[in-house]
Amino acid sequence: MSSILEHISELSDSLVKLDEKIGFKRIIGYTIIILAVIGLFNFKSIVKETIEVVNEISTQIHNEKMEQRDQLLFELNPVLQEFRATLNADRVLYFEYHNTKENLVGIPFKYVDLVLQNLKYGVSPVPDNLLTDINVGIISGLYEATRRGDIVYCTGEDDTKFKVTYPAAWEIFGGTDGSAQQVFISIPGIRQPVGLIVLEWMDSDIVLDKQEVMTVAYEGSGSFIPRINGLIMSKSK
Repeated sequence: MSSILEHISELSDSLVKLDEKIGFKRIIGYTIIILAVIGLFNFKSIVKETIEVVNEISTQIHNEKMEQRDQLLFELNPVLQEFRATLNADRVLYFEYHNTKENLVGIPFKYVDLVLQNLKYGVSPVPDNLLTDINVGIISGLYEATRRGDIVYCTGEDDTKFKVTYPAAWEIFGGTDGSAQQVFISIPGIRQPVGLIVLEWMDSDIVLDKQEVMTVAYEGSGSFIPRINGLIMSKSK
């Protein structure tokens, strides 16, 4: 301990003498130059260590986000199951919007992906990769309707109004995954929707009462959509 104190005392005395001879500003200037020279000679090792630190931090952040994704799916599934049971639907599909590409002026494209589905016992799931990377621009009519809070109901093959109003959505969702009747509900975010819920009934022979379905859908969305949205927001921090 005494040795460290002696070195500190010697360094202090040296700095005082230098200050008297050349001034404090010059001491700082020379110190910066010396540090720059040291850094120049050790440039490669400094860069290498910096890259390693950045990579380590990036890996840690990625792992934390993947853990959040696992938790989100785990916590969402029982909520979706309850939502499906409330409307006595055969399937409930949970979609998320994302942007992975930009045009030449930097405006991102928006896509929607099927992320999670909950099924009634005995009902087949949507085939893998069938409802992924759907360009929202193609289904803009359906997107805008649900975005403003409308709940859209497709009564099936004979629903001419849905086919005329949302032709692209009919091509993508209307029966291509084995479903007969569907309800589309937006999951709002802070500034824009973060996802889409699609409830489906598989048996085309069963004609559902549209008014009853819409009433239950609006009531259900008022209860379940805030819960789903809250879960998503809780994992986005």
